[in-house]
Amino acid sequence: MVTDPAAQWAFTVVFGALALYSLYRIVADRTRPLQAVGQGFHVVMAADMIAMPWAWWAAIPAGLQIVVFSAGAAWFLVLLVLQVRRVISRRMLGGHGPWHQVAHAVMMIAMVWMVAAMAPMVGTSQSDPMPTSGHSHAALSGTSAAIGIAATAALLIIAVVLVVEFIDCVRGPARTWRGHTGDVASGAVMSFGMAAMCWLMLAA
Repeated sequence: MVTDPAAQWAFTVVFGALALYSLYRIVADRTRPLQAVGQGFHVVMAADMIAMPWAWWAAIPAGLQIVVFSAGAAWFLVLLVLQVRRVISRRMLGGHGPWHQVAHAVMMIAMVWMVAAMAPMVGTSQSDPMPTSGHSHAALSGTSAAIGIAATAALLIIAVVLVVEFIDCVRGPARTWRGHTGDVASGAVMSFGMAAMCWLMLAA
């Protein structure tokens, strides 16, 4: 799907940095296990986005990826319900409100769509022994394309809202949690990056 080496390395560097940030947050949030688990899902998501532009991504079982990201979406939706019902507090989730759980769930659902829609093809000939990732716009059904468009739009909206929230955090009072601000910034970058990947799939 992504054949331009510059784009491949750009995705690799951006999502590599995001994966490292989430790993750091797992350690920093060790006293908030609910938040740490969420960061764990983001590590896996960033790692998968690192692999996705490259041909060898097709060697990773699609079924496994769909199960993991579906579980991630379910995890954040459960947190959303518990937070709305005031069973768990914002502090337990790193200062994030219910809308953040919605944003995380959307990211996970978008990952499920990308994995399912890319339909990786594995080269089997001796001249093409390495897995290759194949995708064409014609291969997308009307329903799949509609879901992809909706996912891309949702990711862009989330990214813009997070950018606004990040600016508010930076300009806000000193009591704003640094971890919360960093999570907002990384979430914005993650959303923009995922939206770019979705757009490449839809435009191919």
